[in-house]
Amino acid sequence: MNTKTDLNRIYHHYEMWEDWKFGFYNNASGGEKEKYKQLALNMFNSKDLTRDNMTRVINEWVCSCEHNLTNNGLNKIAYIGQAACCIYGGVPSTITMECWSLLSKDVQDRSNLIAQEVLNEWITNNKNIQLCLNIY
Repeated sequence: MNTKTDLNRIYHHYEMWEDWKFGFYNNASGGEKEKYKQLALNMFNSKDLTRDNMTRVINEWVCSCEHNLTNNGLNKIAYIGQAACCIYGGVPSTITMECWSLLSKDVQDRSNLIAQEVLNEWITNNKNIQLCLNIY
């Protein structure tokens, strides 16, 4: 999957990142970690929840998406999946990464395909913003 964009890099201070505010970078252990793992698995195992929450990310997390999805050094497909788990249930990214191997290959492939579709939608919707930002 090609996740490289031709969009110029946009930076935002971390205090503006919606993912940071939702706990994307948090840590968890014990029972809290197990609760988050179940939330992540539940989301990915549902095609509808996966699509709905990935779409929520690109629609609701404007600054986080600009900051992350214009970074060609970032795995954007993974970011969208991790962000979807976070917006769905506050699941930290490291726990989503840990859960990924617990999913079937079919669920992983389906989730990656949905993330690619959502990324393509975000890129299409943000080309005009890039033009506006680049005129100065």
